[in-house]
Amino acid sequence: MNKRLLTQISLLTLVTLGLMACASPNVYNKLNAAAPTVNAEHELGIAFGGGGVRGFMHLGVIKALEEEGIKPDVVSGTSAGSIAAILYASGMSVTAMTAAIENMAIGDIADVVLSSKGFVNGKKLSDWINTQIDYDDLADMPMPVAVTATNMTTQQSVIIRSGNPGHAVQTSSTIPGVFIPVEHQGEILIDGGVFSVVPVYAAKTLGAKRVIAVDIYCHNHTQREGETSATQLTLAVFRMQSCRLSQQELDSADIVISPVYEPSGIDAFNHKAAAIHAGYTATKAVIPQIKALLNKPTTATP
Repeated sequence: MNKRLLTQISLLTLVTLGLMACASPNVYNKLNAAAPTVNAEHELGIAFGGGGVRGFMHLGVIKALEEEGIKPDVVSGTSAGSIAAILYASGMSVTAMTAAIENMAIGDIADVVLSSKGFVNGKKLSDWINTQIDYDDLADMPMPVAVTATNMTTQQSVIIRSGNPGHAVQTSSTIPGVFIPVEHQGEILIDGGVFSVVPVYAAKTLGAKRVIAVDIYCHNHTQREGETSATQLTLAVFRMQSCRLSQQELDSADIVISPVYEPSGIDAFNHKAAAIHAGYTATKAVIPQIKALLNKPTTATP
């Protein structure tokens, strides 16, 4: 290897390191991440599932429902679904959400850091959420909202119903091994999708008598030929385990919307339109079922 090439590699390394910040701890003690309790009844809830860049499909779901005049009383979200849930619960219009999503770049939400705990700090995602909405606390939003997280200390799923919206989304989206974990009152919180990929139970804890689940992650996954690298297999195993653990919860939904779209990689961040369209068409296909569900009398609570 000649000296010129070594110099170029050294310069590239220095530039890369220069673009990476030192990690800072994510200590969010004011989030309400406790055992859920039902304190009200609502007719309809929507549970927005996790799934990384597949989360753009949720915007298509919301668009289709709005066109049909179908609006939930409560919403819940896991990981990428927590973004959709909180933006929706804040009262943002579909037009405003569309503009925010279309203008979002990966650099707006990913703060790369040097840390043994992960290589994305997560604070940029938190800040992006907080700049989009006008509320400082989930509990103050016009629509009841809950997001899930996983408590690594107690090994349980927890539901966040109050606290800083950006912190809640960051916590729910803290993919293990990628994002630096969140510290909450001496305990460690990570991505809600570990135990609850589609947060149907969270919507029910908000009092929803009927729940529409949006599964963007589990229904359309098969291991494709050639996906045998260590990273691909590790991600596939994590996906398989999380989906298996979440199956009973997903089955408890009244209707499941399952968009057909599978991103080919991180470049899918630039293909938002395809994901949004997938969510839109999948929702339109089940509109008759949703309307029949809403017209069906509910069983009175004893």
